[in-house]
Amino acid sequence: MADSARTAFAGGLPVELTRLVGREAELAEVAEALGRERLVTLMGVGGVGKTRIGLRVARRIRESFPAGVHFVELSGLRDPELLPNAVAAVVDLPEQTDAADAPDVPDASQLRTLISYFSDKQLLIVLDTCEHLADACAQFARAVLQSCPGVRILATSRRPLDAPGELLLQIPPLDAPDPDAERADAGRLGSPVTDAMELFVERAAAVARGFRLTDANRGQIARLCHRLDGIPLAIELAAVRVRALPLEEILRRLDNRFRLLTGGSRAALPRHQTLRTATDWSHELCSGPEQILWRRLSVFAGEFELTAAEQICAGEDLSEDDVLDCLIGLVDKAIVLRVESDDVYQSDAESHDVSESDGRARYRMLDTLREYGLERLQAAGEEHTYAARHRDHCLALAREFGLNWLTGAQAPRMRAMWRERPSLRSALEFCCADPREAAAGLEMATALWGLWLGMGRIVEGHYWLGRLLPLCPEPSPVRMRALCALGDLTLMTGHHRHGLALSDEAAGLAEAYDDRLALGYVAKNRGLYATLTGDAERALKHVTEARTLFAALGERDLEGWALATLCGAYAVSAQQEKSLELYDEAIALMDRCERWVQGWLRWQKGCSLWGLGRFDEAKQALSTTVVLCLEINHTQVLAFSIDTLAWVAAAEGRYAQAARCLGAAAKLWEKFHEPRLDIESMHEAHRAAWSETERALGVERCRQLLDEGAALPLQEAAAQAVAPTRASASAPRHTSAPAPAGNWEALTAREREIALLVAEGLSNRRIAEHLVISKRTVDSHLEHIMAKLGYGSRTQIASLVRSRGEP
Repeated sequence: MADSARTAFAGGLPVELTRLVGREAELAEVAEALGRERLVTLMGVGGVGKTRIGLRVARRIRESFPAGVHFVELSGLRDPELLPNAVAAVVDLPEQTDAADAPDVPDASQLRTLISYFSDKQLLIVLDTCEHLADACAQFARAVLQSCPGVRILATSRRPLDAPGELLLQIPPLDAPDPDAERADAGRLGSPVTDAMELFVERAAAVARGFRLTDANRGQIARLCHRLDGIPLAIELAAVRVRALPLEEILRRLDNRFRLLTGGSRAALPRHQTLRTATDWSHELCSGPEQILWRRLSVFAGEFELTAAEQICAGEDLSEDDVLDCLIGLVDKAIVLRVESDDVYQSDAESHDVSESDGRARYRMLDTLREYGLERLQAAGEEHTYAARHRDHCLALAREFGLNWLTGAQAPRMRAMWRERPSLRSALEFCCADPREAAAGLEMATALWGLWLGMGRIVEGHYWLGRLLPLCPEPSPVRMRALCALGDLTLMTGHHRHGLALSDEAAGLAEAYDDRLALGYVAKNRGLYATLTGDAERALKHVTEARTLFAALGERDLEGWALATLCGAYAVSAQQEKSLELYDEAIALMDRCERWVQGWLRWQKGCSLWGLGRFDEAKQALSTTVVLCLEINHTQVLAFSIDTLAWVAAAEGRYAQAARCLGAAAKLWEKFHEPRLDIESMHEAHRAAWSETERALGVERCRQLLDEGAALPLQEAAAQAVAPTRASASAPRHTSAPAPAGNWEALTAREREIALLVAEGLSNRRIAEHLVISKRTVDSHLEHIMAKLGYGSRTQIASLVRSRGEP
């Protein structure tokens, strides 16, 4: 190695020119792995930070290797036979020029010299960028590790070496939660700054004097980091652009990110100077069939299963039988990621930690790699063909969901469809962009009616139906059903008159087609309008009509839905006794495992009990409601329930609790056009509780507590709201109370520490980073905690922590 080159190294390792942001959990996991394994390979997409992590770990553990740590950069090496020579150059051994008669190993004479040199030494070799020399690196590792017991190898690669004894560790992107998803809240004042955001701000400040994180740009930075998948290379390239472009312009241009993100540091390796060259490097590693599958998989905007990939992506030059082998190859090269537990179902409430759906593995591509694949798909002239196939797949999923969502299997069905939401949105966008596809899109959006309702996505459902209905103006059964759905969703946004008008238009079509089911929906919608406007007698008339139609069709669950509407009419019009009288009849019509209608019924019961001054019973009912609704993220009923718990707290003189609940409910209501469905009696109750609380606490203290409540993650807000109560014994058998008695003393010190972080709303990955342990370790601890306490959810752990007064 030339002297000029050596100046860039310290103790055998390149000098770090910039600070490594975050990564404490990954660093701990890699260091721990190297302590017990002799060959560790860091896997991940290009630009994710494998080299930086490997170097930092090597620097930290350098003292454990008396013979040194040696960094071998392989990206510029093309001839696999020269690998031993490259290693020899790094450790200052002379090159061997005499060829040996050993065809089974590369450059055997040089390799023998290395083995002889390493045989009695304790050292670490860092092989960086092995993917294009994977076979040669595997042979080198096997030969050295077999003969040199003091040697360990740390490799970085975009695919496995497949060497004996190799331990693979996936390096994920930086945490960059979606600021548009309510659970992330990354753009809100006071929300945590993720590692991805911190990296962007630090690198932007280095090129644009005075750049810093502010309340004004926090949301833009969060969105930008999310759009770039949290990939450090992409974030650093974007940060350079701050020198010439405002954040808003960078965000706008990210739709063409490969053109925008060019011209990184001149000191960077060629493969990392632009995002495109980094991705081209990965593309070149793929076989022809793998490249075909990559571009066709780009039609999936989110996760997918193998069966879906086989059905959609097979075609010319790629048989269905070949899809699995190619998918395995793409996973091996970190182009496609197998979904980890924290990535699967992240509702506003909490993570449901499962890595498979019904035993089927799920996969996804980062958006950056997907966009690259879409460019390739367009260039191949296949975009419309495979987008249409993907649309047909999504339509089939939606149809099946629409037929079965109001049943006992509701919660798992909603979770399954929630996982599909990025692809569903992509398919709906495809239908909106082409008039020929609009009818299919309208059918899909209508079939997802229950998803929009059940998962608190009423505004989104309203958006898609509102876009697609004008594209299908001719009378049709599809338009009729869409009008019923949009009428209901519009009523649920608080726009009462418009919702009624849409339902009336649907009625004309239903009568023309003599569709009794649609007529039942129309009558139910009209009953809902009367409920929301406080006309209980009119609600009784329409709900009775709906119930008769549904009963004649054998639609027992829909009959229960209609009756729940009447219960609500009585509850909000100060006829609480009538509401309670109907409650048992309505609940009996529903499958006991159904959640959405039961959520409304149970809130109405709690609201009626509050109105009657039966506060203890109201708290019991509302606490049960909160737990039940968290299972499907039933946001509207959660908002109503926390609001009503605030009214109860104010009536009982628990003003601090009332203020926090009011703040938490206000945050939930932000998701909807109108809080409390614009029901006047509910507004009056809210104003009265607010006024009494503010008078008791004072304006400043009340505002402080309101802000505290609004800043809480939903599961913590729910835990605090129900903390003074215990759930009703009438809850469904498998629904756990938020804070049952748990044996806190049975937990170890580490388990208690993790429980405290769960109560703060941290995900498993964030807990791992905080404690500097691996995520898998956190997963295991959490399983033990739940087993010891007899709990089934993180909400219960948070409730236990709060009930103990833990900080």
